Amino acid sequence: MTKPQFLSTGLLIVASLPALAQQTPPRPGPAPLQVPNPHNVVLPMTINVNAPVDKVWARIGKFCDIGEWSNYPTGNTCKIISGTDGEFGAVRTVGNEVLVGKTKYSYTYAQAPRANTPYNLYHGTLEAEPLTAASTRITYTLFYDNSILADDAARDADLKNRLASFTPRLQNMKTLIEGGTIPPPAKPAAPATPRPAAATPAPYLSPTPHYVSIPMEIQINAPVDKVWARIGKYCDIGEWGFPGCTITSGKDGEFGAVRTIGSEILVGKTKYSYIYTQPLRTSGTYIMYHGTLEARALTPTTTQLYYTLLYDNSNLPDDAAREADLTRRRTTFTALVQNMKILSEGGTLPPKK
Repeated sequence: MTKPQFLSTGLLIVASLPALAQQTPPRPGPAPLQVPNPHNVVLPMTINVNAPVDKVWARIGKFCDIGEWSNYPTGNTCKIISGTDGEFGAVRTVGNEVLVGKTKYSYTYAQAPRANTPYNLYHGTLEAEPLTAASTRITYTLFYDNSILADDAARDADLKNRLASFTPRLQNMKTLIEGGTIPPPAKPAAPATPRPAAATPAPYLSPTPHYVSIPMEIQINAPVDKVWARIGKYCDIGEWGFPGCTITSGKDGEFGAVRTIGSEILVGKTKYSYIYTQPLRTSGTYIMYHGTLEARALTPTTTQLYYTLLYDNSNLPDDAAREADLTRRRTTFTALVQNMKILSEGGTLPPKK
């Protein structure tokens, strides 16, 4: 500390007190979680089809193909209302669902939160996985938080209703892929007593979202199994990314796992990929932040690694702020992709500066 100096008037002043004068106020911690005690559930459904994976995905893997294989009584009304079908950030009319993650033969979608409404983190993942050169397994997995339901009986009923609704859709996909025709949907029976009018849903928390994606990729000189074993565990981010990762809920690599980094939740996965998001907090904003990490085999000895961020930047004040935010995120995560390459190829990360 600099020695105090005296003025001729006899008053004591301090020339510099770096520890006090330049002290930065501590950053406030994150707002509390909107749902502090979630109960995340996973509902996986599978069916095998007699067709190669490329044919399967070409027939049922577009984001708005849901309008055909869901077989709604109203017909195929699915439309893309924002973005491009099959690309990050596409929004479809069905549930106003947003494509938040994708790989070569899968996509994951989410429903956006509404104002003053508990958010159940609803996500769906549709995946086609080759079994043989002529057969494929389709897996449709729902993930959501059912803690807002009244009791265990309500939760069990909800699971059964979803299973009853989605299981026929997998059969419809199989029928279409194998060249068949889906029978016309049965018209719902008229209720014995008139149903009350449905309540108007609350407005979306972000009424005019602007979804952006940051795709990053790098080639790694190692086979895909070795790459994923080295950097693909959910808390491996603590080594190649942000230190101090631990799993606070669930199991590393499984749907619903929560890691300390951003309280991020694993909401989608395939054999060589996972998709995560951050939970809604009481701050009143939610940018639908999602990350997708995927390793894809190129040859028996090389792998292409993909890391894509997807989020809504409509909360930023202007184009300059949005561009600065994109640049910052791209710079940070490009370095992390390079770290994964180094580790996957047997190297050692340089000391942090």
